[in-house]
Amino acid sequence: MQKLFSTLLLLTLSFSAFAQMETEEEAKDKYLTNVPITINSEAVNYSGSAYENEEFVLGTVYKSGRIVASNVALRYNALRDEVEVKSSIDAPNSTARVMMRNPDIYVKMLNNVFVYAAPKEGLDRPGYFLVLFEGESADLYKKISKEFVEGMAATTSLTRDIPSSYKEKEAYFLLNKNTNSFQEFPSSRNAKFGLFDDKKKELKTYTKEERLNINKEYALIKLVKYYNTL
Repeated sequence: MQKLFSTLLLLTLSFSAFAQMETEEEAKDKYLTNVPITINSEAVNYSGSAYENEEFVLGTVYKSGRIVASNVALRYNALRDEVEVKSSIDAPNSTARVMMRNPDIYVKMLNNVFVYAAPKEGLDRPGYFLVLFEGESADLYKKISKEFVEGMAATTSLTRDIPSSYKEKEAYFLLNKNTNSFQEFPSSRNAKFGLFDDKKKELKTYTKEERLNINKEYALIKLVKYYNTL
């Protein structure tokens, strides 16, 4: 009897482990592609990085608000507009895969949340955005993009070689939850208020009282937070 009980217990544990492995594989199918990441050649001399953060960090993957993967290694490739995923920090980069581009899937890396937005009013191209603030009526998103600029060899003995480099560009967007539309913030300080329509006067007063330079990110976050209280 004891031997039979031990055999049944072993079978139960084995089945449980197998079921767990199967569940993990099924979860991967919900957010991960089989596309390997693009690994840059170490021999290329360049400055800057294609990434928002060069290092993989531990994070969580969500789909439709539910966790589908936790404690996985993540990083955002701003050049290719891709989220890269591998099973752990120590796993070789060659094992990393590209995450599915899906508006229902988002990730949290440390304190940063990246969401994928599909084309809609005010947004011609889909892509990943860093969420700076979420409110009841409006969210503030940041778009980080990179461009690879080829270097130039020195043309004379008096000039120097210009190495290849990654140039970063940042843009800020207001997502109006009532209309489900995007608006990109213009570079002009005064033009930024134009995105808030009938609340422009109150926001200008608030900015003046708080002495905010809304061309700075921290101040723009405060402005959108206040807008959500009006």
